[in-house]
Amino acid sequence: MPYPDHLHNHLSQIAEKMGIDPAEMTVVKMSPGSDERHRQLELLQGGWNQEQPWIIVDEEDQVYALTSVESISKIVRLLSVSQSENFQHKLEKAIWQQLPIDFEDVWEVAMDRIRTMARTQSDSTIVSIDLDWLVNEIKQKYPNLFYHLDQILRQKE
Repeated sequence: MPYPDHLHNHLSQIAEKMGIDPAEMTVVKMSPGSDERHRQLELLQGGWNQEQPWIIVDEEDQVYALTSVESISKIVRLLSVSQSENFQHKLEKAIWQQLPIDFEDVWEVAMDRIRTMARTQSDSTIVSIDLDWLVNEIKQKYPNLFYHLDQILRQKE
């Protein structure tokens, strides 16, 4: 093994997190070069043409990953989709907790309100919205979109 046990264990953990077989990882040792602008690379394991990210270990045993722009783009797209799905699930939960008469109507009102809030922010501002607060606000403004538990209980009496 061309690297110490502690580094081997660390690289095994990284491989597990990345879903890569540790034996198939490309591991590169980066050493100082002839000057500040240059570094020397030594292939410790794997191959230069591997599709998986390269794991780069510097002279202080710091570990870095080098991957293609295409892979990073895929990761960003997946994170964006995941973030959108997470937001939609949270909004759905907040709406259902307030007993909507017509879920789709409340959804449209909520999304319209969110779009309006987003337009009033600068492009660099991340819009953070308390969805429970938003749905409560919609319920107060449009009470006809929701069942009112107290009214339902009074009707049963």
